[in-house]
Amino acid sequence: MSNDFAQFQDAFFEEAAEHLAIVEEGLLALEQHPQDLELLAKIFRSAHSIKGASGMFGFTALAQFTHKMETLLDLLRNEQKVVTAAIADLLLKSTDCLKSLMEAAKSGVAVDEETVQRLTTELATASALEPQPPAVQEAKPTAAPARSDGQERTYHITWTPPEWLFKRGLDPLQVVKELNGLGELSAVKLDMSRVPDLNLIDPEKCYLSWELQLLTGRDLKSIETAFEFVREDSKLSIEEVRSTESGGHSDERKVSAGSGGIHHGEGSDPKPLGEILVESGVVSPAALEQALAQQKRVGEILVEQKAVTPRQLEQALHTQRQQEVAAQTKKADSTSIRVDTAKIDKLINLVGELVITQSMLSDLGSRFEIKQLPVLLERVAQLERNTREIQERVMGIRMLPIGTAFSRFPRLVRDLSAKAGKKIQLVLSGEETELDKTVIESIGDPLTHLVRNSADHGLEPPEERLDNNKSEVGTIRLNAFHEGGNICITVEDDGRGLNREKIFAKAVKQGMVGENEKLSDDQIWPLIFRPGFSTAEKVTDVSGRGVGMDVVKRNIEALGGTVSIKTVTGKGTTFTLKLPLTLAIIEGMTVRVGQETYIVPLLSILESIQPKEGAIKTVIGKGELINVRGTYLPMIRMYEVFTLQPEHTSPMKAILLILETEGERVAVMVDEILGQQQVVIKSMEQNFRKVEGIAGATILGDGTVGFILDVRGLLEIARHGAPIAA
Repeated sequence: MSNDFAQFQDAFFEEAAEHLAIVEEGLLALEQHPQDLELLAKIFRSAHSIKGASGMFGFTALAQFTHKMETLLDLLRNEQKVVTAAIADLLLKSTDCLKSLMEAAKSGVAVDEETVQRLTTELATASALEPQPPAVQEAKPTAAPARSDGQERTYHITWTPPEWLFKRGLDPLQVVKELNGLGELSAVKLDMSRVPDLNLIDPEKCYLSWELQLLTGRDLKSIETAFEFVREDSKLSIEEVRSTESGGHSDERKVSAGSGGIHHGEGSDPKPLGEILVESGVVSPAALEQALAQQKRVGEILVEQKAVTPRQLEQALHTQRQQEVAAQTKKADSTSIRVDTAKIDKLINLVGELVITQSMLSDLGSRFEIKQLPVLLERVAQLERNTREIQERVMGIRMLPIGTAFSRFPRLVRDLSAKAGKKIQLVLSGEETELDKTVIESIGDPLTHLVRNSADHGLEPPEERLDNNKSEVGTIRLNAFHEGGNICITVEDDGRGLNREKIFAKAVKQGMVGENEKLSDDQIWPLIFRPGFSTAEKVTDVSGRGVGMDVVKRNIEALGGTVSIKTVTGKGTTFTLKLPLTLAIIEGMTVRVGQETYIVPLLSILESIQPKEGAIKTVIGKGELINVRGTYLPMIRMYEVFTLQPEHTSPMKAILLILETEGERVAVMVDEILGQQQVVIKSMEQNFRKVEGIAGATILGDGTVGFILDVRGLLEIARHGAPIAA
């Protein structure tokens, strides 16, 4: 049962995180549309969902804090309060606090109680209704008051919960408790007529029904909201009892609902060693207690030895707890994924077709004759089609809308806008574009760096924009779209643009380039990706464009992607990230060098050529260069790098592949191009060891192993002249 309960809790945290995202997204939109009652209702429903579910699972602190938020949201949606910038900001801070409380409930990490108390007080203050003059009250009655007309009414409620109530870890008494918070409950009757014979009872099913009377000043909508989590498959009736007197309720008739949830039986966990020793008579309880009192952790010993202070120990323990939570969160995130049932259905149908094809082949194999060769080839072709389609469908299961990665940026831009004193709007497009889940998880940090730097250094302050005949509101655009077999993500701003002179001067100062070097724009812009490079005139907590940009380049290239820059002074800058749709399968060009087969990532190949006499030059200190339409590129002989026996040693008889990586181009000499194909990547480090110049391996059609080239590593090997032993 404990495993089932843990599974229910995991589902709760997953759904609660989704509701939190809806709340945060809604609050950000609410700042722009404070009169949108439908949006307020949506935010309220999500907050109420978190409150109800957390209460049912026994997460009291989370439920109580959400209740404070819900109270303020209820006043806003009923137009008893007006959405102001201060209220929106308070609700956003409360959402952050909710995330902390949820993490505490999930992982047991301590929360900042001072922040929780402060925000609870601020929410209570913001929820306090100020008395209005009678004239104002008459002139503008509320559209949907929380209390109907100030008069208390009695409602007769009958509720038959669904049978699956207990299976989902829900406690019906939490509903009763919430009703009691709306007013005064009386005449509560438990109906057990659905309970079968004791021998037929399923302990995981709910057979009970309730009949209640509620005296309250709240409206019918508020009562219905208490049943929101259990409305599915429930039988619910709420009727007003008009002839019932409102007085006469004693304390004995009030319902006090205790905390619910599923309680585990004793002994479900292994006993501590000390308890076992006591039970076996090895030690006495007093001796065990004395021994436990003397146990010390390494931190306590270090404090006693004055190697660290108590404050330093507490900080270290806090850091350790944060790291544990982060590790647990990352592990939880990477082990689950939501899949559209339509994708599963299509996959099941394809597996059925595959089974049929396999059965046909087995039948044919048992009585095969040479005259049936055309039939065999046809069925093998059918098997190939089924396999390819299953592969595409399975990869599609891992594909998620990139909007899940974009969702963090509205809040980020809002906070950066306030911190930098700028007016910034974020425009998102292409959120429905699908990308592999692993890639989505990996591009979060690079995109965050680009957006932060665009907001802090790319966009000008409002007064500067007005002086340049621009709108005082700067714009950052995030867009995603498919291009061939890849996905492109652009981060565009309409700010100052990159300053060529400033970048070049900084590069000279840091010794990256010579003062008299002549560099083109395409050579200047990539300098901002160098580690530690920044053109910021002053250091801020966000810093200037260039700080952290090396992280962007390194992370994107680790995914097999590229970064490019387009900028116009005074108009803005666009960063384009080009990424593979998935990391599990790549499009590659199969080439042969001697008797060995290699795969070159198609994304890196610009063209293939066969050079003419005189195109190859040897330059002292730089090795062999080839003239490609007036541009000299370094040439790498693959057989020298991997110490192979080639078929051709003359470049004029071989094939040269022009590859590009990190803005650099190189010509790689191979014997033959075999063709293009999709290859499944297998890790070299997991199956063998890391090999320089090799990004991974794959199994080829003939069963042999083919190595996937790492173009960046190959270039570095050629530069340092360190061939790999065969």
